[in-house]
Amino acid sequence: MTQRKLPTYEELSRPLSAWHPKAIYFGLMRFFLKTVGQLSEGVRIGLTHGFDSGVMLEYVYRNRPAGVTFVGKAIDRIYLNSQGWQGIRERGQILKGVLKQTIQTYQSQGITTQLLDVACGGGRYDLEVLRDFPANTFTATLRDYKVENVQKAQELAAKLDVRATIEQADAFSDSDLNRVQPRPNIIVVSGLHEILPDNDLIENHFRQLYRILASQGTLIFTIQPFHPQLELIARVLNSHTHRPWVMRLRSYELTKTWANAAGFKDFELQMDSFGIFGVVRACKE
Repeated sequence: MTQRKLPTYEELSRPLSAWHPKAIYFGLMRFFLKTVGQLSEGVRIGLTHGFDSGVMLEYVYRNRPAGVTFVGKAIDRIYLNSQGWQGIRERGQILKGVLKQTIQTYQSQGITTQLLDVACGGGRYDLEVLRDFPANTFTATLRDYKVENVQKAQELAAKLDVRATIEQADAFSDSDLNRVQPRPNIIVVSGLHEILPDNDLIENHFRQLYRILASQGTLIFTIQPFHPQLELIARVLNSHTHRPWVMRLRSYELTKTWANAAGFKDFELQMDSFGIFGVVRACKE
């Protein structure tokens, strides 16, 4: 896939001149979202919780258009069918496949799965995989720093009858990571690195995760090297911090370099069909 040159994070972080044609165009789009757009349930959730939030992703995964009147539902269908959200759902399916295969490999070796998801959001991809395995073959700790995400994951776990420890914690806190018991042999990091602009934070996170991962363990993480609506999102949509949602794209090569420097080996990458999102599996020797 040939990809056009995209504006950088630094360029998108700078506001446009008030009379720039794009500023007027994107301003009209923001006005539409905050007025007519709120007839769409998905748009309303994004404006309230952030378009990159766990609550938003749970709604995107569910993929059932809803809204006020047929107009709201029509807007919601268009919204949910955007290329970015299609890629998110495809990423979720890839992630579930990689996680399921990893657990099956451990089971074939007589190894009990000890799963840690450091930022689970609504926890759907973890819980839908775990429900296919006997409860005595795994332990699972699912964490998120947002209370509403923890509550949604707890509700889904009860609905799917999956036994898991679901708690609030900071994915980047050494003290919080040190509290995980038993020591995980599978760590999942999905959709977290992509919404954070701080390269040093992400690079160090691989070192933190390597330290707490058991020997012969597996790290499963996601990447985002491309997005076709990068500028529109930055100029129109708000993030979970209620600031503009400006993405910092990172290539697979860069992220792999950081993970490899932390000690991870044997990388495997699967990309979605749009080339937006990828799922990476790596191992600790």
